[in-house]
Amino acid sequence: MNTYFALFVIATIASLILTPVVRRLCERFRLLDVPTDSRRLHTKATPRLGGVAIYLSCLTALSTLPFVDNLLTQTLKAQWSDVFIAFIPATLVLMLGIVDDLRGTNATVKFTVLGIIAALFYFLGGHIDALSIPFVGTVQLPPLVSFALTILWLVGIANAFNLIDGMDGLASGAALFSSLVILIISISQGRPLMTVVALVLCGALAGFLRYNFNPASIFLGDSGALFVGFTLAALSVLSAQKAATTVAIVIPILAFGFPMVDTAMTMGRRLISRRPIFQGDNEHIHHMLLARGWSQRRVVLALYGVCTVFGLVAMIFRTTGSKTTGLLMFVVSVAVLIAVGHLRYHEIDELRAGVKRTVSDRRLRVANNLRIRRASVALSHASEIDQVFAAIHQMLEFGEFSFANAQVGRTGQADIAARVFEGAAKRNGGGHLELRDGGVYWAWCNGNGHRESYYRSAWCFRLPLVKDGVEWGWMNLYREYASGDLLVDMNYLSELFRRELTDATERIFKRYETAPAIEPISMTVSAGT
Repeated sequence: MNTYFALFVIATIASLILTPVVRRLCERFRLLDVPTDSRRLHTKATPRLGGVAIYLSCLTALSTLPFVDNLLTQTLKAQWSDVFIAFIPATLVLMLGIVDDLRGTNATVKFTVLGIIAALFYFLGGHIDALSIPFVGTVQLPPLVSFALTILWLVGIANAFNLIDGMDGLASGAALFSSLVILIISISQGRPLMTVVALVLCGALAGFLRYNFNPASIFLGDSGALFVGFTLAALSVLSAQKAATTVAIVIPILAFGFPMVDTAMTMGRRLISRRPIFQGDNEHIHHMLLARGWSQRRVVLALYGVCTVFGLVAMIFRTTGSKTTGLLMFVVSVAVLIAVGHLRYHEIDELRAGVKRTVSDRRLRVANNLRIRRASVALSHASEIDQVFAAIHQMLEFGEFSFANAQVGRTGQADIAARVFEGAAKRNGGGHLELRDGGVYWAWCNGNGHRESYYRSAWCFRLPLVKDGVEWGWMNLYREYASGDLLVDMNYLSELFRRELTDATERIFKRYETAPAIEPISMTVSAGT
């Protein structure tokens, strides 16, 4: 135990000393992160090679072990090869991150090199051979699946920590909590080598956080985020190799809970929005909390709390059985979805609306569309203008619109419009029809409102009745702004219904052009709205 404590202290002190040294070197050689776009939250150029300090601190602590001779170091000698399995690829990842910090690399190059390094880890002996799935049991993986899953896990976790490195102290603090979870699990499993590496990483991160917490004087950088993420992912794989139980895969997932949730949200949002997967944006979880008016410190502390909760749940999983683990994973997943849903992501809101449209509104939408189809058929058989508007009136009873009006008739043919109107008036009094501006005007209102109020508080969908370049009138449909979802396919209205209404108007008016004149009637008909 004294050796464990000494390693933690050495790593912490080394980090407290080396971090300012690296910071000064970065300032001297102008190796700085200069804020050049709105995604960056800092306002002044800041050193960005913090990963070098963390790496050197871990190396310093581990290099003291050969000079100690006790039961722990004797035990470690037989397992020392595992350190090289993890640290050789992690060193290469650090170098990739340094290149990215200094010169910049595109996403394709970065992920390709990360994949090659992850493949090296696999061939050195670190791989996921089996998965224990709740309610199913342990599933042995074929070599090809094992290889692909190992690569995906290592590259995914490394990139997850890189993605959340957008705020002072966030990525380094989340990595510290993940390291603590792996440390506790390693101790409980009696894995001294994993315990030593996790403990050293905890010390290095704790010392670095002294300078990385808001306001940060040095950043983790891609070098640090990728190195820490890859190292933690490698440790989780090595720990799981000799513990093929359900918790062997569940605990690492929870240990990296916050980075994984943020990464999943980021990838999902970009896929839904059809944006490039690797294109940066300012809609990560910490950005959404900042948009609520929270300070950087408050956001970071709140997300530390989230990491703590994930860690505590991981500890609970350590003592549960397979069936209980499956149930708890379901509960955790639901809690995550609810929490993320309160962050006001446009994509989440749209998915909710989509589910509502598909599940609860689908039957009503189908019924409304059928009304439009039936009205279109009725229009195709209409021989008088009052029959046309009777079909429209029956359709509008589905209640999706608040007010509607229409005027039919060809410009310059007011006499024909008068004959059409007189025909309707002679049959049934004209209903809600009147002659206006050389055409037949009709209006309908859903309820007792006044048409003027709808002009001010509703949006309008206008259907121009045009065929072969000839205008036969128009129809307007009004819907109040405060109404809910529109449960009708507007394409049916704009295509099928509009076409049939235009054809019916043309057919009726052309028939009246050649029909004998109707004896005028002595009555006044006006719209009854």
